[in-house]
Amino acid sequence: MENIRAGLERKRLLITGCGRSGTLYSAKIWQSLGLDIRHERPVPPNGVMGADGAASWFMVADDPKPPSGPSILDYKFDVVIHQVRHPLKVIASMAQFVLQQGKRAPGYIERHVPDTKLSPEEQNHLDFKQQLILIASRYWYHWNLMAEVKADKIVRVENLNEELADLCDLVGVPYRPSALDGVPKDINARRHHVSDEPWEVTWEEIKRLDLEIYKSIKHLAATYGYPGPY
Repeated sequence: MENIRAGLERKRLLITGCGRSGTLYSAKIWQSLGLDIRHERPVPPNGVMGADGAASWFMVADDPKPPSGPSILDYKFDVVIHQVRHPLKVIASMAQFVLQQGKRAPGYIERHVPDTKLSPEEQNHLDFKQQLILIASRYWYHWNLMAEVKADKIVRVENLNEELADLCDLVGVPYRPSALDGVPKDINARRHHVSDEPWEVTWEEIKRLDLEIYKSIKHLAATYGYPGPY
């Protein structure tokens, strides 16, 4: 594929999707397969573009100055993997970790997905935790739709091990099952960042907060292969 614009730097791989969907885990797996894939979090050697690409939820949005890591506007990727994770897991983690703890990310999300913004009624009648869960629910739906537009392949992080051989063929790197052995699946778990007990979010809770976003999430989750009950 040729670059769309002059001056656009070409890289092999971008892994993107919603925050808290396991992009750091995936970056580590691709590193173990020999690729220099950096994560967006601003902890060296991350926070920059790798020689082969990046794993960044910020790069779903066409933004010249994301909160951390490189801008997608400066690069062209041979392969874009849209990584998804079960919505209830992402929504709970986004609400508790990113939205409650974050400083720049909430504004970044609202700027690119105005539909996440709470109405005056929601601000007045929902408690703080409910507000965060509602924002995270809307975020999961709309951010994944944005990621789909850029993606060559959609992969559930829960199935990454089973799909890795085919993904290696797609990216053009040799598959080695042993690459998975040294990468802990909880490498970026909430417990590393938040001392409180992890929040749990249920389908009924989302349904009570916003029936329409509940229906939208339910439908999109099913297209990704996540079973009910809803």
